[in-house]
Amino acid sequence: MSSAERTRRRRLLLKILPLGAMPVPMMHAAAARAAEAPAGNRPIAMVLPFPPGGSVDIVARQLQPGLKAALGQTVVVDNKPGAGGLIASSTVARAKPDGSTLLMAFDTHAINPFAYKQLPYDTFRDFAPISQLVRFPLVIAAHPSLPAANVRDLVALAKAKPDGVRYASSGIGSLNQLAAEALATEAGVHMLHVPYKGGGPAVQAVLSNEVDIFFSSYAAVQAHVAARTIKVLGVTGTSRLRQLPQVPTVAEQGIKGFEAYSWIGVFGPAGLPAETVARIHDALVESLRQPRVVDALAAQGFEIVGGSPAQLGNLVRNEHDKWQAVARKANIQFE
Repeated sequence: MSSAERTRRRRLLLKILPLGAMPVPMMHAAAARAAEAPAGNRPIAMVLPFPPGGSVDIVARQLQPGLKAALGQTVVVDNKPGAGGLIASSTVARAKPDGSTLLMAFDTHAINPFAYKQLPYDTFRDFAPISQLVRFPLVIAAHPSLPAANVRDLVALAKAKPDGVRYASSGIGSLNQLAAEALATEAGVHMLHVPYKGGGPAVQAVLSNEVDIFFSSYAAVQAHVAARTIKVLGVTGTSRLRQLPQVPTVAEQGIKGFEAYSWIGVFGPAGLPAETVARIHDALVESLRQPRVVDALAAQGFEIVGGSPAQLGNLVRNEHDKWQAVARKANIQFE
């Protein structure tokens, strides 16, 4: 049989041979290609570490329509609150690295390695960074009845009543806990920490006067500020918010050098193929650049980033080191 005839027969065999009868080496190659392929047209689960109503949920639902259009796949927002984000993060760390399960992480992602003695995953090895979406300063949201109009008044109140000022957080080890403790340490006061399971419940705690203050995103309290059911004492960024030009930063109010920014980023499980990372990154950036999304996020105090995978990886490490130093200085006991 000629070489050309053997080639024709082999091609015909490949067309009609059922998968179950495929030679073993060829089956292995096909399986490897299938494992590396993107999720195709299957729905993508965007796993969130907090319940509806907080900053991560707000950003996720703004991006959801654009992501669906850019990827050609349904994107499902899957809120898995609890344990400071560990439940959601563990879900994604264990997921198949095919692009069908993603984590929209909050700043707690960088804090959890020192906030918890044992994590069910390795923050720096078990995730594939994709893109930092946004960053935003926090605002010190207070119940209107609190006898403080600004940070100076708050510090004076805390000095007069040790542990008398109650502050909420979105969970133990959250940035809003660390920002509050950093302020207390710098001002030489002590405030009582009351943790909740997310930003939404923490805001409700301020509204119901269960607590006095909450270091919140502006987005989560914007409507309440407009309704005057919450007042803002200060901003943790390096400049005032465009939406609240009358409210000075914490640094302007005597706590020199004070700065705290929350951030939101998207990760996949470790082992996510580079082409899948690039595909999802590009879709996220495309969604972030839509005029509707730009306007909506800017109006709520978010600064759009759309950074590279490497930039997000560096951010996690830098934020981890910065806030670990704050926790040690404040002698915070997480567990």
